[in-house]
Amino acid sequence: MARILCIYKQFPAPAVGHAGGESLYHLLAALHRRGHEISVVARIQESERAHLGALEAICTQVTTVPHHRGLPGPRWLAFARSYVALRRAARRALRTQQPDLVHVETTQTAVAVLGLRRPPTSYRTQDLNWLLLEQRAAQQTGLRRRLTRWSARLARQCEGWLCRRQQLVLAISEGDRRLLAPLCGQRPLLLLPLAPACHPDPHREPAVPPGPNVLFVGAMARSYNVEGVAWFLDEVWPLINAQHPTACCYIVGSHPPEALRAREDGQRIFVTGFVKDLAAWYQAAAVFISPLRVAGGLLQKVIDALAMGVPVVATSVSNHGVGATDGEHLCIADSAMDFAAAVNALLADPALREQLGAAGRLFIQEHYDSEAALARWEQALEGLLARK
Repeated sequence: MARILCIYKQFPAPAVGHAGGESLYHLLAALHRRGHEISVVARIQESERAHLGALEAICTQVTTVPHHRGLPGPRWLAFARSYVALRRAARRALRTQQPDLVHVETTQTAVAVLGLRRPPTSYRTQDLNWLLLEQRAAQQTGLRRRLTRWSARLARQCEGWLCRRQQLVLAISEGDRRLLAPLCGQRPLLLLPLAPACHPDPHREPAVPPGPNVLFVGAMARSYNVEGVAWFLDEVWPLINAQHPTACCYIVGSHPPEALRAREDGQRIFVTGFVKDLAAWYQAAAVFISPLRVAGGLLQKVIDALAMGVPVVATSVSNHGVGATDGEHLCIADSAMDFAAAVNALLADPALREQLGAAGRLFIQEHYDSEAALARWEQALEGLLARK
């Protein structure tokens, strides 16, 4: 078995409040169960220290440095100090632990550890930043659009260069794998998607009484989530509320900004902030929404909703990584009118909700076998170690 060092810009733990950290924790836990020795270098926020014990239980060593949100001073300076600390901690871990293999998670982490002497390395991109920039440019006009497109082209070149510097590249979705393939040169490229974090349980109590509940889940520190929710509340929700005046909209996720909290009216719109048990909220939902205008990678929120059998209405970009079929596994809608019509149709028809939810759950069962993906990754890691 191998000694594997994982380096990540976030903190990986169960129920940590961001999909990337939760996904990586479960991958590391699976490697630990298979007999590998795991160590981690990561940035951590003070609120995440309560989860430190869960990670330490599966690791031989955990090294943390402060996240930039917990550092004083201007944001740019805190950001720089945090990533410099991450790089230094990674250098120390490489020198003192002498791992057999290294796994680097996300593009930002890969940039932070550039130039460090490392053993064979696997690298997973949770998002393709150039794809996000291209989606952003499509919503802009004039000089701002041209600048964003130029940034997207530069990011594509940089991310391709990063991929070619690794021994093994991992894509988080089939959509991302197709986009990464031309950039990776001769580097092996595997699919290692997110696995569902929530599963149906008939004995679980729903978070709120079941009813015409519309649910969104997402880490609200991400601007793309905030912008998508704002568009939904401004453009779509009035069309739903007019047809279903008793419907309630629940916005669930950590760190909602004050402007979003101010949208809560205590009657039809609720902004919860962080919750411990997301599955209980999916259990209470009649319809799950993903109204993101910019999205990449693979959205954990959509995977979990489908796995829970909740009918989903999503924008096209929200389905980029999922790869589900419109009208069969979920509903795709990009305009406010179409999005509202899809939600209204589901709220009005329990049989349609049941049919779409069952098809979505079956799709996840058939396409997101995390054990098979993990076995392929482990085999590739062992291949790297054999060639060391």
